[in-house]
Amino acid sequence: MVTTLNRGILIQPLENLVKKSPNKIIFRSKNSKITAKDLFENSKSIALNLSQNGVTENDIFALAVIPSFEFIEIFYALLLLKVKIAIIDPEMGRENYAAKIKQLAPTWMFVDSRLLFLNDWPWIKRLLQRLHIPIPEIEIPVGPRIVKVGKAIPTKKVYFEIKNLKSNVLEKFNWSNSENPVDNVIVYTSGTLAEPKGVLHSDLSLATTISLLRAIINGDENDIVGTYLPHFMLLGVASGLTVRIMPTRMNAKQKIDWLNKNQINIMFGPPSEMLPLIIFCEDNNISFPKHMKHLMLGSAPVHQGFLNRLISVLPKSTKITCTYGMTEHLLVAIADGRVKAKYQSDGDLLGPIVQGVDIKIDDDDEILVKSEQIFSRYLHLPNREEWHRTGDLGSFDINNNLILKGRKKEMIIRRDFNIYPALYEGTIKKIPGVNEAAMVGIYDENNHDEILYLAIENSDPTVDGISNLLAKGAFSIDKQAIPDVIFKMNIPRKGRQDKIDRSAIVNYIKENKL
Repeated sequence: MVTTLNRGILIQPLENLVKKSPNKIIFRSKNSKITAKDLFENSKSIALNLSQNGVTENDIFALAVIPSFEFIEIFYALLLLKVKIAIIDPEMGRENYAAKIKQLAPTWMFVDSRLLFLNDWPWIKRLLQRLHIPIPEIEIPVGPRIVKVGKAIPTKKVYFEIKNLKSNVLEKFNWSNSENPVDNVIVYTSGTLAEPKGVLHSDLSLATTISLLRAIINGDENDIVGTYLPHFMLLGVASGLTVRIMPTRMNAKQKIDWLNKNQINIMFGPPSEMLPLIIFCEDNNISFPKHMKHLMLGSAPVHQGFLNRLISVLPKSTKITCTYGMTEHLLVAIADGRVKAKYQSDGDLLGPIVQGVDIKIDDDDEILVKSEQIFSRYLHLPNREEWHRTGDLGSFDINNNLILKGRKKEMIIRRDFNIYPALYEGTIKKIPGVNEAAMVGIYDENNHDEILYLAIENSDPTVDGISNLLAKGAFSIDKQAIPDVIFKMNIPRKGRQDKIDRSAIVNYIKENKL
């Protein structure tokens, strides 16, 4: 039987790049590099080998691997097979991970070899945790077939290995030129609720976003993108730019040195990622590297106080673009950061709506959005509404800029992570001696981020060490949701439904200067 590979809309830019510049190095990491041709050939080999091992279009793949060009090889291979691809963050909390895997029910998993090793030797994991080394609290499910990715680390069980899947395949294959969108990428919203929100995107929705970002960046073939984000890696390929994969565990000095050494001139990140660099530059009376051409900010609110500090340490020639979007619709509006820093408005300037996006402000001021970027549906639901309800409140100013007025629902955006208090409060209340728990966030102008507070009401006055319990063990939660401040109080309530009065908790925190 001859395998059919899908030449979909996300594959075409890579194929065009191979035809134009087959030997162009498009990915560099610390010790490795890969050309456009090698990426394409490796992806085809992985796809054909998987097909020979029984993969069909009905299969669901979960990817629990670190960002790397190997990740991109796998991603393109799975696009070629038209399977569904779910990107799983290995550092989420135990219960969050278990709920997502249960809903997803993957038939295959690509897993980092280090996670497989620790799964084989749990006592090593416990030892590392005692040494305060962060270790993901995930378990490898029994059902899926596993492919080991990354370093050559021995494991008790024998798994498929990515290096073997990249071996040459003599089998012939046919191309299928798919004209209809293919629903094939699942991205889970961060800090998702009790029923995980697996956001199903099509290749058309992702390709539309990438095309818009490419136009915003307007880069040339000499530009170098620094990122650890998969969609920016895809953007680099689609734009013919060189991508250098940024190590995630670096301090501010190391990151500035890395930007200089690798001549990075395009970079994307949330404000929380940029803040340590700003502080380092302020403390040492230096600026960001002069070759920084374009800095893109997103994934979290970008406030004026932060922008003014950023501008003070940036070269005057560096362009700043602030993006607004969400997992369900990745790009809605953009604002020039230098304009936004000075803009006077009753709210947060999100900027002009990007091309092709329709916006509607509902009667209760909620922002509704639709375009070709919009997701297909949530994984657990059969369909979606025509307009996506963002949960954000907004309006337009006289210049037709979108202005953010606040959130409709209880949600805290910390760094680039969405925290739904109710999700984590349920886990915290399982700790013996804790009767009630309430999370609130308060924006801090110095840190340019939310400070996360946890109020607990307890029957056992000896209850302590909650931060350690939440960071690991049976009560672990997403590391991004671990509170900055934990305090005890009689948690106030309001209304006939006796709901937690979060505004009263915020007032208590401010009055007592916690």
